[in-house]
Formats: sequence, C-alpha cells, structure tokens
Amino acid sequence: MRVLIVGGGIGGLVAAIALGQRNIEVEVFEQQAEPREVGAGIAIFANGARVLSSLGIDAALEPSRHYSPGFRLRRGKSGRIIGELKLGDFHEERFGARAYDLHRGDLRQSLLEAASTAHGVKVHLGQRVVNVVQEQDQVALETDRGLRATGEAAIGADGIHSVVRREIAGPDAPHFSGEVVWRALVRRDRLSGIASTPFNTVWTGGDRHFLQYPVRGGDLLNIGGFVRSDRWRSESWMESGDRAVFAGLFSAFHPAVREIIDSVDECFVQAIHERAPLGAWFKGRVVLLGDACHAMPPHMGQGAGMAIEDGVVLARAIVDGRQNLEEAFRIYEQKRQDRVQRLLEAVRWNARMFRAGNPLRRAGLDLGFWLMSKLRPTGPQETFAWVYEYDALRA
Repeated sequence: MRVLIVGGGIGGLVAAIALGQRNIEVEVFEQQAEPREVGAGIAIFANGARVLSSLGIDAALEPSRHYSPGFRLRRGKSGRIIGELKLGDFHEERFGARAYDLHRGDLRQSLLEAASTAHGVKVHLGQRVVNVVQEQDQVALETDRGLRATGEAAIGADGIHSVVRREIAGPDAPHFSGEVVWRALVRRDRLSGIASTPFNTVWTGGDRHFLQYPVRGGDLLNIGGFVRSDRWRSESWMESGDRAVFAGLFSAFHPAVREIIDSVDECFVQAIHERAPLGAWFKGRVVLLGDACHAMPPHMGQGAGMAIEDGVVLARAIVDGRQNLEEAFRIYEQKRQDRVQRLLEAVRWNARMFRAGNPLRRAGLDLGFWLMSKLRPTGPQETFAWVYEYDALRA
C-alpha cells in the first residue's frame, strides 16, 4: 500500500513517520525546496510530547528544548504579576510527559530527518501539488514540476491554504479572526531582568497582548505581539514587518517589553486566520489533517499539538482499516472532530481573557486568576486536563 502526503509540515511528517513505522509505503510532497521557519516558537504539552517520543526523535530534540518553570500573567503597563501557575515537574507527574517549548524550525527539521531516513518513506522537496485526481482504485497527484504519483490514499496536510481541501470541500476561504500577530526571535543574552525571564509570560493590555517564552535551549526568546486590527490581511509567515511600527504598538507597555522589541533584528507580521472544522474530513480516498481542516488561533499552544495528534491517529486508522479506507477515514473523523471543536472553543475563551478591555471585566478576570494562582496554582492544568491527558497513541 502506498499513501501520498501533500505537505511536509509537522502534521504531515508525523503521519509519514507513523505510517512508515507500520510498514506502509509513503511519499511526501513539500512545496518548499529548503523548508524554513522564521520567528515562530511552539509549545509542546504532554499530549504532543507522548507522540513525538514514540517517533524516536527525543534525542534529536533535546538540545533545542526549553523547560519552563511555569506561566506568568502580567499587566502590560505596570508589569505587575497578576498570577503565576506551575508547570515544570507537575505537568509530567500529572499527565505522564514533560512540557517544553521549541523553535518550530527545530521540530520540523528533526521530523524531516526522521522521515527521510524512515523505511519506506520518500520525501520530495520543491514539489508543489497542483492537482488531485481520484480514480476508481487509486488517487493521483500532479506537481508544478511535472511529477505524477499514484497511491491508494492521499492525505492533505498542506495547511490553511490547502489544495487538497478543495477536493473535499470545494473552493472556500479561511476566515480572518480580526487579529494580527507580530513575531520575532531575540537573543536572550541581549536582555536583562524580567525581559529574559525563563517563565512563559503574557502581558495583557486591553485590545492587545504580548507573549514571550524561551526556545532553542533557552538561547532565544520567542515573542508575539497580538493586536486587534482590520487593516492587515496577509497570512504569510514570511511577511517582513517594520520594527518601529511594532514598537509603536506596544509603546505604552512596560519597559521590559519595549527592551525586548528594541532588541529585535527582524520581525514578521501575519494576520491570524481560522477555519471552522469541516463537517466531512474526507472524500473517497482523500483525507485531511491539521490546519487544512481546522486552523485555529494560537491562544492555547495547541495548534501543533492537534496536527501531531491527527497524524498519528490517522496513521493508525489507515493501518487498521486498509481493506476499507472509507470506514477507516470515518473512524478517524469521528475520533477527532469533537476534540478539535472543544479545543477551538477553549482557544476563543482564552483570547477573550487576554484581550478583555472593559475595566470591570478585566478586574474580575485578574482577581480570579490571582486567587487561583494563590490557592491552586495547578488549577488551570486541571481545568484543561482533558487536553493534556489525551493519548493519541491509544485513541
């Protein structure tokens, strides 16, 4: 059996490795000739860490990981700590795997190397899929460089602008969330005091908030400035931004935030889009995973986690149900849809909390967070235990 995967991002590569481990022949088609990720960190919690460990890439990831002691919520202007929540050892003891932060490029590179050396897996770089054709007993892919490949199934893991999605849902467009993020990486040795804290930190400020956490073994600080806006619609990760504009958007924030932005060499700006999960995740021999069918804002640190889960659950469904792919895809869809929808609702709630502009509502949220951090500092992790304790390897 041969499975064709469109997209060499995190979810597609996880699916490729998981299928290869089960002796399924796989071909991956990635449009970038030299995959590159800029200014982007990701959080990996227990639900994603278990899967990555099963793929055999822990040793490759270890030098790049940063283990945060916890999460802090600060007021944007004064810098006052509203509350602090434990992460560290508690997360591992409670959910069975340690949480950590990574540069997205480091994770993707480790997955790419593992996929490229996996038995039965072939990765094609610089091949953009432009057409998907379903035939009676197979599916064919055609690339912009004239390559044609056939297999018994095709997986669309090609992100929010998925070509494969059109085969299932027809032409549609992602929905602009009304929010723009300014991203950058900063060397931590340039920073002082709380600007270089090892804690994952969110600075709140009405219609905007600022996120920071270390990546690449703690050498770099990943930052994101989130602002409500209707003026910027570009979704590209590679769209360069003007640091002066970035600084101006957060000029009223604490000096530590301004110090971080002033230390930026290069920044990127992106309009955040989302896609409501599709009613159908497959059609015939073609199925979707990750952002191709459920792109969501990054306010729970679970975008990569959902793609990772999708990849391994789909791989198991294909292996166990290869004699009836339609039924296998239906089981995968049923296993994943409710979870993704529930998570999307939690993401939206988090976004409202970070951006609460009404003074009374802001005061109420701050008080609740402060009380929780004092009385039950592991409370939010317990609240979202359903996210972290989920085991995609057994789903």
